Amino acid sequence: MKIRKRIRSVVLLAALSTAAACGNPKEGGTDAGTGTETPDKKEPVTLAFYWPYGNEETFMKDYGDQIRKKFPHVTAKLIPYKDTKQIDELVMTGEQLDVMAISIGSVDAFLLRLGLQSDITSYITKYKTDLNQYEPASIEILKQISNGQIYGLPIFDVPSGVYYNKDIFDKFGVPYPKDGMTWDTMYETAKRLTVKDGGTQYYGAVISASHLALRNPQSMNMIDPVTNKAALATDGWKSFLDNVTRFYQLPGMEWDKTKLQVANQGNMFMKDRTVAMWLPVSALYTEKELEGMNWDLAAFPTDAKNPGGGPQAYPFYMFVSQTSKHKEPAYEVISYLASPEFQLELSKKGQYVSMLKNKEVRSAFGQNSALYKGKNAKAFLAEKNAPPMQISKYNASAGGQLFNAFISVVTGVQDANTALRIAEETVNKTIEADSKK
Repeated sequence: MKIRKRIRSVVLLAALSTAAACGNPKEGGTDAGTGTETPDKKEPVTLAFYWPYGNEETFMKDYGDQIRKKFPHVTAKLIPYKDTKQIDELVMTGEQLDVMAISIGSVDAFLLRLGLQSDITSYITKYKTDLNQYEPASIEILKQISNGQIYGLPIFDVPSGVYYNKDIFDKFGVPYPKDGMTWDTMYETAKRLTVKDGGTQYYGAVISASHLALRNPQSMNMIDPVTNKAALATDGWKSFLDNVTRFYQLPGMEWDKTKLQVANQGNMFMKDRTVAMWLPVSALYTEKELEGMNWDLAAFPTDAKNPGGGPQAYPFYMFVSQTSKHKEPAYEVISYLASPEFQLELSKKGQYVSMLKNKEVRSAFGQNSALYKGKNAKAFLAEKNAPPMQISKYNASAGGQLFNAFISVVTGVQDANTALRIAEETVNKTIEADSKK
């Protein structure tokens, strides 16, 4: 999944900065809390981190100090992100590359395609890292992409919740949304808030359909794992599309392709402030973006047949690069970054949702953040994530075509069945073309 620009503004704060541990495990004792070794006169080592969502200042500020304290012998070096071609150039030139922080949606393009994956199972065993401490979906996804091996550790999940503008609710005398709200309840609420008042058109709810498809709560596959063909023209995806498009077909609404782009829908909520409820599915917003808005949060809407069910997790991982000459110290560092000790402090900052099952870590989300003071921050903590769909290198393509189908239906160009059939055919053409290369 492509994380949009505004996610980066927050996620980079939450992202991973820094450094690494090194050395001969026989030289120091083991820290039972993190599964890493206490540094004891180890040889100095420099680790290069590839993190495509941040800059050096935030990388070092949020992670560098803690890493230096934990591993005094380690120097972290950030490889500043330039563009999507950069990773290929780094590999071609033999640039040092030790640790890669990548979302599950980018694993194929940034890791597998270039053969940069490295099995860390031996280090997991050696340092007694407990994989059961993480949300099962995050480990299941890792095993999916590696035929049972483990290439990295989950660092965080992109949270999902409904942002809402309390002033619009107050203006029209509508009760605020609550955690546990179903899709049908959200729709009925949206109907009451889709109003033209004083020359201004207000919209009850807008949704990032593309991100919702990639994290669909029904765990529907986009690509059939048996046939390796697109599986979009199905009853399940038809139901999905019907559910989302109904929010855009209320009286008074007018849409075109440009207006339906995710960034523009977000601007309708944050800048124009004409949207009552905004479900970005994969986003955290900053204090600056929400400045002056009387806002709050409600949990991701659920299906009446699956109370408490959330979207699929969308984990970010730390991977040890196959090209690294310092694989063991790199592993020590990522195991620390994924540990309760480190994650607790990040959770308190409200920068992301941990993939740990640890209740103390999860419940601490946003405790030290001025942004979430007095807000329903727990709305980001889904009771349970949906099981992951089958990972495929063509999921991004399929997600894009589902978004095109969404646009076609909302703008009245095609009905849902036709739009899904065309989407499926388009993805299959891409798969077929790839098979002939």
